[in-house]
Amino acid sequence: MGEIRVPKLNNNDSEYTLLEWLAEDGAPVRRDDPLVTLETSKTVDELVSEQDGVLTQLLRTGATCTPGQLIARVGPVPAAEPDPDPEPVPAADGPIITAPARALLDELGLDPALVAGLDVKVVRRTDVERLAAAEMSTGSGQPRTLSNHQRAVGRIVTLSHQTIPAGYTAIKVDVTPALTTARTLTRRLRRLVGLPDLLIAAVARLHDDFPMFFAELIDDRTVRIPDQPRVGVTIDMGTGLYVPVIRDRLAVPDIAERLAEFRKLAQHGGFSEEHLTGGNIVVTLHHDADIIMAIPIIFPGQACAIALTSPQPEGERTVAAIGLAYDHRMINGREVVLFLQALKEILERSSEGL
Repeated sequence: MGEIRVPKLNNNDSEYTLLEWLAEDGAPVRRDDPLVTLETSKTVDELVSEQDGVLTQLLRTGATCTPGQLIARVGPVPAAEPDPDPEPVPAADGPIITAPARALLDELGLDPALVAGLDVKVVRRTDVERLAAAEMSTGSGQPRTLSNHQRAVGRIVTLSHQTIPAGYTAIKVDVTPALTTARTLTRRLRRLVGLPDLLIAAVARLHDDFPMFFAELIDDRTVRIPDQPRVGVTIDMGTGLYVPVIRDRLAVPDIAERLAEFRKLAQHGGFSEEHLTGGNIVVTLHHDADIIMAIPIIFPGQACAIALTSPQPEGERTVAAIGLAYDHRMINGREVVLFLQALKEILERSSEGL
């Protein structure tokens, strides 16, 4: 008899939500079949069966569970008489709506017919959250329930504002050369390469010269300097804000490929804990054409966060504002200016050697 117990999925939560059973109670399952999804404050994780057998569910959908808790068993498959005249299973008309997704549709007062326009075969709770975000623009005035993920974002923002004495400085950068490089790489690689990819590469490149910008504050006298840059980058495809991490110094084409993967994961809530942890600096992206300045929050434990706004035409060149929010306990204004000037120099002489 195999036991399905809740693993420790992240260090921020003491309990999770059993989001959805992927196999029916009493159904036969095989080794490595997905059984259940658990929602943490950051991700949705699947647990799989470790053996062949029959699933016995011990916890209902929507219940909370804690690390180590027994939530199911997988036992031997009982012998069964074959059905001499099985009824055909009718084809589903439209996507299948999971029980948690249907419950959220009811809770938010959304018409189930809305899911017909989603490009998915199975509608999960995260898909409904995406619909709800889109529907908020209709101004219906109905109350909305914040997702676990959005509540986690709120906790981080609150903690950042409460605990970090932040400063902020912005610099204007001529990004014409960087955009030219990005277009050249796009044509050559047949993959979209943009200014964010070049900026992330430039930030990682400055790790050795500006290690304090990647440091972790231990106490009021001590910081930890990491061996390698690990750059988080904001991704928001309408399903919630995520900050997956690009580790080490990757070349621009590899960064572009990694960001494309992150965008796909963001659309369907497919991030795992390893995607979202371990960062030591963050680049926040503000793509809308009218944004000329953005002040990012600093993740607790990190030294700074960098904001990139949308490029703007200025005469014969194109410029963008790059801002830096920094923890004044670790970094002073003069160092910030030097860091931003170094970024500016890299991007204004932008080459494919990034």
